[in-house]
Amino acid sequence: MILPNPANIKDYTRFPLTITLVLLNVFIFILIFSGNQSAISNNNLLQEDGLALSGRIYYQYLQKLSSKDLFRKPEWVHAMRSDNSDQMTVLGSYALRDADFLNVAEKLSYRGDQVQIASWKTDMHDFRKQYSEQLLFRFGLSSLEKGPLSWLTYQFSHSTWLHLASNLMFLVVIGAAVESLAGSFVLLLVYVIGGLAGGLGFLLSQSSGTVPMVGASASISALLAFYCVAELRSRVRFFYFVSPMPGHHGSIYLPTFMIFPLFLLVDLANLWSTPEGLGSGVAYAAHLGGTLFGLLGGYAYRMGAKSHTVLTKY
Repeated sequence: MILPNPANIKDYTRFPLTITLVLLNVFIFILIFSGNQSAISNNNLLQEDGLALSGRIYYQYLQKLSSKDLFRKPEWVHAMRSDNSDQMTVLGSYALRDADFLNVAEKLSYRGDQVQIASWKTDMHDFRKQYSEQLLFRFGLSSLEKGPLSWLTYQFSHSTWLHLASNLMFLVVIGAAVESLAGSFVLLLVYVIGGLAGGLGFLLSQSSGTVPMVGASASISALLAFYCVAELRSRVRFFYFVSPMPGHHGSIYLPTFMIFPLFLLVDLANLWSTPEGLGSGVAYAAHLGGTLFGLLGGYAYRMGAKSHTVLTKY
């Protein structure tokens, strides 16, 4: 593991907003998400047989799409066969992420065992109800839930303790660096607006997706990109950790722009290599949306700092 660590976070009193953002994320997780158990995990549609049946039904749905809607059909679907159970299980997983399909699934007619299909429609009704009752759905951002408040609440919501801890590790070090460089107001601005830009990137890449996005990753990507452009010192401190053994962890000094290949370019590569809707659960498009804002914000900050220096000289 290696991550930028340019500021001395031991003196935490210098970074009041960074600490506040960290505590706010932890408080919201403990108050709302920790210990939350969802009934949706027991729905028949999420079992292997249910996914395979959903895939076969979704395959029929895709075949019925009109010519003007064919652009919504992923290219990899053409290579699938309805008699291949494994492929239909994968397609069923995709079906339950397609908001357009879920909105009409119970109303359409399908070929096959009508008793089985009627039972599937009942399970689909329960699935939609259980899905809308999930806390992640209410606080997250998706094509089904994109009210004004969701754009903000998703930035402070996390799905698991591991998700929270991994994001906060980055928020502490890069938030402290940005706050030390540009101040608390700029840190807040980049965090919130970077999160909004990340949300936009996510929705553009998942225009019909139902899986809600939560987490501070887009905001952190914006902070990383902002710092990378705003602070162009030749070298900054990075922390590396291989193991707790002596000599296997510590600090090294690398060019600031190493942030790009180590973190930001990885998101771009993963976005291009991951089939739409079948990824690992990481919203790479959101990271890139936050990154784009961070780059523009960092450039604007540098230009503003240069202008202030020139005016001060005169």
